[in-house]
Amino acid sequence: MYDFGAVVGEEQLIKRMKGIANGGTVSHAYILVGEKRSGKSTIAGCFAKALMCESEGNKPCGMCLSCLQVDEGSNPDVRFLEHENPDTIGINDIREGLNDDIVMKPYRGERKVYIIDDAQNMTVMAQNALLKTLEEPPSYATILLLTTKLDSLLPTIQSRAVNLPVRPVKPETMKEFLMRTKRIPDYQADICVAFARGNMGRALDLLSDDVFEENRNEAITFLKSMESADMSELYAKAAELSKDRKEKKENAESGSEKINAFLEFMLIWYRDALVYKASKNTEGLIFREEIQYIKKVSKEISYEGFEDIFLAIEKAKEMIRNNVNAETALLVLFTALKNASAE
Repeated sequence: MYDFGAVVGEEQLIKRMKGIANGGTVSHAYILVGEKRSGKSTIAGCFAKALMCESEGNKPCGMCLSCLQVDEGSNPDVRFLEHENPDTIGINDIREGLNDDIVMKPYRGERKVYIIDDAQNMTVMAQNALLKTLEEPPSYATILLLTTKLDSLLPTIQSRAVNLPVRPVKPETMKEFLMRTKRIPDYQADICVAFARGNMGRALDLLSDDVFEENRNEAITFLKSMESADMSELYAKAAELSKDRKEKKENAESGSEKINAFLEFMLIWYRDALVYKASKNTEGLIFREEIQYIKKVSKEISYEGFEDIFLAIEKAKEMIRNNVNAETALLVLFTALKNASAE
């Protein structure tokens, strides 16, 4: 079911879409730009429902035949483009799924809506095929392009479409939603919000991700033992975290995800310690349940030490992004953390 009311934190975008559907000028093409799992597909479905609504009043009404069919996925005039290869949208996908169909008038309504998800995966030839339709579109057709990367679309396509950015959800809005709907404590919501970085879909994924919780506990245990750890233990941890990337090249991406999550937990941990050092206030801390350790870290590390730590974490992230040996990158980082704690 497509319901604007269920979309969190996109009030301005929803207001704009409702305005278009309720008497505004409808463009032949729109580009919804946002991160993966940011809700673009749901928002596009809501927009299509509003554009197709048959009510004379406020749209979408949610009760007319068209609205009900969109919710059921059976409206013949609303099409989600299908393609065989999940990572590529080719020229035949555009020709067969859109160009050949768009020339036929709507089956029962006054409009047809086409939704192309993951539009950044269109090949150049596919985009050129789409461009031919956008240059002379039928008056009844609207095409919604959903993409994570605006620059992946040809400038000529961008110039013929209205850009509708899906913006990150505000942290306080996301936290309130998670606590109210998922019945979780505030510290757990804070951690999800910190990692999700404004992406509601990612936050919801994290709540049901056992691996995420395991990574969190593993990172906290390691950070608590940082002061007493010797170099052999740091070597062992660096080797353990980089194991997937070393042993299985095909699993390098999942290995990097674990390392990146570990580094994010580190960043939040030391950020909490710095905030407490400066304010002596626990409000706003992510790891409030570990306050005794946070206080200890805040006393042991100088402001200059914290600066060195944050730089070291960012450097490790960059090294891993650039496919530098992960074990080496982590060992350099752990050594920097150890040195900062010993100052």
